[in-house]
Amino acid sequence: MPIFSLLHDPTNYYPCTQNMLTDQPFREFWLDYIVSHTATLIVPLAEQTYGPNGAVQARACAADLTAQMERLRRQPDFYGELNLQTLAGLRQTCLRHYGIPDPFLVSKQRENTAMLALYPTVIADLDRCTDPAKTLQFLVEGVFAGNIFDLGASATAGQFADTSPDFLKVRASLAGRRPWLVDHFDAFAPRLLRGDYHKTLFFLDNAGSDAILGVLPLARWLARRGGTVCLLANEAPALNDITIAELRAVLDRTSDVDPVMRELLAAGRIAAASSGGATPLLDLRQVSDECNAQATDADLLFLEGMGRGLESNFRTAFRVDTVKLCMIKEEIIAAKHGGKVFDVVFRFDPAVC
Repeated sequence: MPIFSLLHDPTNYYPCTQNMLTDQPFREFWLDYIVSHTATLIVPLAEQTYGPNGAVQARACAADLTAQMERLRRQPDFYGELNLQTLAGLRQTCLRHYGIPDPFLVSKQRENTAMLALYPTVIADLDRCTDPAKTLQFLVEGVFAGNIFDLGASATAGQFADTSPDFLKVRASLAGRRPWLVDHFDAFAPRLLRGDYHKTLFFLDNAGSDAILGVLPLARWLARRGGTVCLLANEAPALNDITIAELRAVLDRTSDVDPVMRELLAAGRIAAASSGGATPLLDLRQVSDECNAQATDADLLFLEGMGRGLESNFRTAFRVDTVKLCMIKEEIIAAKHGGKVFDVVFRFDPAVC
């Protein structure tokens, strides 16, 4: 797969800045976390998705991953490099090897169904807003609130394994509470509101409230203002990230209850494409051909979620204006940025030519 065409410096691009070869506390935390998360969450979810045999395969996968993590404790440079993308790739490879590539499938389906039921209420709230600047902040707060549904982070994995987040309550708790941990909203909003952008690429994160109640209302609003939006989702499963097949199914279902979304989809103002990804992070050294095709005329980029815009690519420069936004659900990541769990990040970087 090709490198992402909108990178400013593709030759020197590297997605993860946190080097586990030199940062031992960071390394030990994540090696421990891969082991515990697999045993306590992935194993029961695999049984839920694949039945009793899935639980057997998941336990074998957990034992295999434990052995791999122990090897990395002894020899951190076994793969030459060690970072979150390395570990995420090892986990997905192991899950596929044991025939349980998507243990989160049932959880994602449950959340998509629950949040689609709430979608008309969220859209009605949005359509009552008349001030564009306030509407934009309201939409961004919705993206933050939706991003709380994360089954790969310590603060939320156990909490939402069997229970849906209360999106409306979380969004209300964020309303007007600025400044955010990273807050470049006031630098970005005037550019958007005066019509500087015509096509937006949006790398999505999770299924459920994240995609349906956070990202889709924002994409809908951007498209209604005259722009076009391409939503980019993973090609293959990774944790509870939404895949391109799941995203297309969700878009079909929203169009059944939302005439505006139906018209925007029919007119091509909102489209979906595969990013080519297969992990919760975003390695832009390998994207799909359709991702680069969509990037040809894009002038605005969103990297949404902790994995795509904070744990990877936070300092990456692009040839178009870029927003990186998420809610932080991991204490060790929050500490690296001088914040705390459930702080939110809105980073805006103008294009680097």
